[in-house]
Amino acid sequence: MKKSLKKILFTVLTVFAVFFVVACGNKEDTKINKEEVLQKSAEAYKNIKSADMLINLKMEPKKSGQPMELTMDVSITLEPIAMKMSMDIKDQNVKLNSFIKDDIMYIQNPVDNSWIKQALPEDVSNQFKNMVNSDDETYEVLKNNLDKVNIKEEGGNYIISVTKDTDFLKEAIKKQNSKVNMAGQNLDLNVDNVTLEYVVDKETYDTKSSVVAFDTNIQGQDVRMTVDSAFSNVNNIKEITVPEEALNATATPGK
Repeated sequence: MKKSLKKILFTVLTVFAVFFVVACGNKEDTKINKEEVLQKSAEAYKNIKSADMLINLKMEPKKSGQPMELTMDVSITLEPIAMKMSMDIKDQNVKLNSFIKDDIMYIQNPVDNSWIKQALPEDVSNQFKNMVNSDDETYEVLKNNLDKVNIKEEGGNYIISVTKDTDFLKEAIKKQNSKVNMAGQNLDLNVDNVTLEYVVDKETYDTKSSVVAFDTNIQGQDVRMTVDSAFSNVNNIKEITVPEEALNATATPGK
């Protein structure tokens, strides 16, 4: 189970490293000032204090090997940082429930439903904070590459996409990923062929959904990773409540 804790943190931080690079970007067509829309989107992002996210992650091997698909149902608050996550691994009949609150991570054993808890390493806590405070960097990256972004207006939303000349996104993800290196995990997410499409509310500039895809290498295997996310309940989560049985779980020493 100690390895499971690390794997969950690895998965969550990988997904969030990608998401926070692209979440506050916005562009537009010739009728609207691109930089203005981008700036308003960044401002809206700064005001997000909580949200629900439904994340579908697919990893498809380039050559041999079995594809992997998992779904993460996440609720998160940023002040203070707390998270509830239910992760389903498709075709394996595995459901993993976990919480992060007050710098403690709780994880439920999917075999017997028992709970264990472990202090969240300070560097991991700081990594979350670094990611959610990356909006200024992201603003600059996207502002400097407005010509590479396409946008169309549809149903009260902006549909933003970047499908070619995406080396700037590759570098942005690489830079963001450098903030998420976990001790003992050697997280080095080198990406290529990045594409993204996301939907932004025209009135509020909040991101409603996104699809990010890229090639990478995981444990020596070349894969195509696709992260499909939907966001809801923005700023309506008051508190993440950890179940009593998890609070009373046996503590597991960290590494």
